[in-house]
Amino acid sequence: MTPDPMASDRAKIAKDQGNAAFKSGDYPAAIGHYTSAILANADDSTFPLNRAAAYLKLGKNEDAERDCTTVLMPSPNNVKALFRRGQARTGLGCLDKARADFVRASELEPSNQSVKQELSEVDRLIQQQQQKHDYFGLQRTSRPITVPLEVAPAIRRRRVPIEIVENGSGASHHRGAELAAEYAKKQPKDLGDNGLLQPISSRTLPRSDELSSSKVNPDQSTAPPLLRQTTSIRTESFKDAKQLRDTAKPSRVGGGIFRPSGSHTLFARDDEMSGAVPVTTPPPATVNGTVPKAPMTLFNFTKMWESHMKDQDRWNILSGIPPVSLPKMFQASLEPVLLSSILQHFARVIDQQIAAPDDVRKYLVSLSKVQRFGTIMLFMNKDEKMLLKGLWESCGKPDST
Repeated sequence: MTPDPMASDRAKIAKDQGNAAFKSGDYPAAIGHYTSAILANADDSTFPLNRAAAYLKLGKNEDAERDCTTVLMPSPNNVKALFRRGQARTGLGCLDKARADFVRASELEPSNQSVKQELSEVDRLIQQQQQKHDYFGLQRTSRPITVPLEVAPAIRRRRVPIEIVENGSGASHHRGAELAAEYAKKQPKDLGDNGLLQPISSRTLPRSDELSSSKVNPDQSTAPPLLRQTTSIRTESFKDAKQLRDTAKPSRVGGGIFRPSGSHTLFARDDEMSGAVPVTTPPPATVNGTVPKAPMTLFNFTKMWESHMKDQDRWNILSGIPPVSLPKMFQASLEPVLLSSILQHFARVIDQQIAAPDDVRKYLVSLSKVQRFGTIMLFMNKDEKMLLKGLWESCGKPDST
């Protein structure tokens, strides 16, 4: 199978970018560029080896071991892959496997000093681990813990008294009667049949007739607080208590009519009794009277883009966003599906003369500056790439300046 020259060029560019990021110490960016190179050309073993080196710098030993193993499957004598997999396995604590990789690399390149140094370090770690194991094993076996018989404390036994009842049924019945009598003595004597809802307190409460017959000072207000009135009223059932509670509390919002346009009508709970006027909330602010204001985040943009299917509405959303702010809004989160939808929309608005080609070109230039735009294009099919090419031809190439 003949390799694609364009794919090879893209892989080489991504590799060069990864090498530059690796030299500057930006290892996460280097991993991303090497991944793009692998997607463009998976046959070159240099790309996963370089990514394994970046993984080792970040301490991701499992990922580095996986990339090196991928290279060693078709090429088991790759010294660089054996060397880096040995480093990864050393970081994972697999010292025996790491030593096997270093021994094989040393056999292939006996003059490689880096391999010799790593092999010596692994041997030192294995010896240190063996000494530690032998020391603790000796400690466990050489000092058995024994307790002399004359020193061992005697086990104390606790005596539990057991009461034997000959006639269980009669005794339990008699005991139950005694408990019931004691409980009856402790209960208040002034409780009636409906005592479940009666207030029980340790202090004497005045009755309602005593409150009405008491003298009131003319200088004070004749209207007592609502809470004191309700607490002195005795209720006979849960229904009466609920009615008393509803009359003591102010009415709350209980429902309304919610419209898609945003013009909502809210009703109070007791509108018919209190005569309250329904509250109508105005609809949200709009741009050109069709769609809400332009979004400032990618989440809001995606939500508005999917909820408005008309080309005029979608162009109103885009035209409310300055073209230069698109790279900041999308950052590195632009998906190929969303980009394809935007490109198809650009083609329709130009055909329908909704937008001028010059305005569309500004947005195309800004989209091309979004992070990882080249990587996104790798996931687009042939028709979508042809669509982008046709848009550039219709709108004109960007200026070289």
